[in-house]
Amino acid sequence: MENEFLKKVKARIDGSIIITDEEIMAPHLIDWRGNFKGHAKAILMPTNTKMVSTIMKIANDENQTIVPQGGNTGLVGGGIPNQTGESIILSLKKMNSIIEFSPVNRTITVQSGCILQRIHEVVENENLYFPLNLAARGSCTIGGNLATNAGGLNVLRYGTMREQCIGLEIVLADGTIINELTNLRKDNTGYDLKNLFVGSEGTLGIITGACLKLFSKPLTRVTTLAVIQKFEHGLKLLDRLQHQSGDQVESFEIMPKTLLDIVYKQFPDISHPIKLETGFILLMEVSSSKLDKFESSNLENYNLRNIMEIFLENSMKENLISDAVVASNEAQRKAFWAIRENAPLATRKESWPVNTDISVRRDKLAQFYRHASNEVAKISNNSRICGYGHVGDGNLHFNVVEAEEGDPDWADKRGAILEAIYSSLAKFDGSISAEHGIGQLKTDQLIKTKDPNHYRIMTLIKNSFDPKNILNPDRIIK
Repeated sequence: MENEFLKKVKARIDGSIIITDEEIMAPHLIDWRGNFKGHAKAILMPTNTKMVSTIMKIANDENQTIVPQGGNTGLVGGGIPNQTGESIILSLKKMNSIIEFSPVNRTITVQSGCILQRIHEVVENENLYFPLNLAARGSCTIGGNLATNAGGLNVLRYGTMREQCIGLEIVLADGTIINELTNLRKDNTGYDLKNLFVGSEGTLGIITGACLKLFSKPLTRVTTLAVIQKFEHGLKLLDRLQHQSGDQVESFEIMPKTLLDIVYKQFPDISHPIKLETGFILLMEVSSSKLDKFESSNLENYNLRNIMEIFLENSMKENLISDAVVASNEAQRKAFWAIRENAPLATRKESWPVNTDISVRRDKLAQFYRHASNEVAKISNNSRICGYGHVGDGNLHFNVVEAEEGDPDWADKRGAILEAIYSSLAKFDGSISAEHGIGQLKTDQLIKTKDPNHYRIMTLIKNSFDPKNILNPDRIIK
């Protein structure tokens, strides 16, 4: 029997935006990792902000809980409804238009359902660049990226989504529309409301539009894989490369041999551009918006490839790097990146890994890695440590995969392993979530680790914006 909320949506908007077909709904009810499965009365797919506002006004009147959802590529269950089946999913996928693109102002304004890859394609035709880069770029939406304050591969140089966003349009729980879609880079007229909603995971309001910063398109990239034996060598090399390149380091990723073995096993068609017996590989990329003309005779005007080659040569002499290969063309560059981008799926295919998304200050990363590895080994000494990720911004996906030969007690050990990682993290004053958010997965852990006064203020903000708790309840704040 149709409930009162859906009746009013059909009467005031259009029944065509309501989806109740179980087959169509199914992909919206499970997260990418398969860790969260829920039920919902229906999915609503509005096409504009006015519709979203009307939906929320009705929801507020009817006390109907709403779960906003973008591309459903999140990793903490933030966009998945609970098991009760009482919620409504509000999908922003059909709100995918580009509102304005200004190459002169270097901004693009889009609806929140716009796919990240489409933004890349549009702006790059004008030799501009939107730097957010994720493996899920072909399906994630800009609203979801903002709601989780996504990071990705280029945070080192450009910052998270919070730094890349100029303005937002938001619909509150009662249907109020806040139009902050400004394209002004400087607007010092009171509280910066948009930053309350970036990273709020749909708990304070629904992001319906965004104005984003654009940059010069990189015309030259130099991409390198290098072998190191010690984690701390990677940190020393990062600092050196940032200095020597004039802060043109765009990405700096680390991957242990254990992870490479899993990637190569699960994706046998991926090329093996570099070999290592032990240790880690670094995936380093420097870029410039200038064309890189080779002028080796002019020592005062090194190009990026010169800089990288000299950096590698000196690092090898000091035994910081034991082997390295520089991509000679775009196809080889993509082959390098395929290793990194397939890492999450590889570990998922290999087993049921313990996944984390932690952040530690750069100068403590090596100590954390050693300490956490030792603590995990006390619980499961045959498990495989696959700590990898964005060394430049201190963000590691310190994941643990069960022993290659299998572990009959793995399901029982998972909780203890996660607790060991988080306990290690606390010793180094780290964060339990660097870029994935809190969602359903980490609400209890947030209460344990967040400063009580900070958490209390967050609760007050939630209650102020959503006093009936109809927007994504039990996410972030319990």
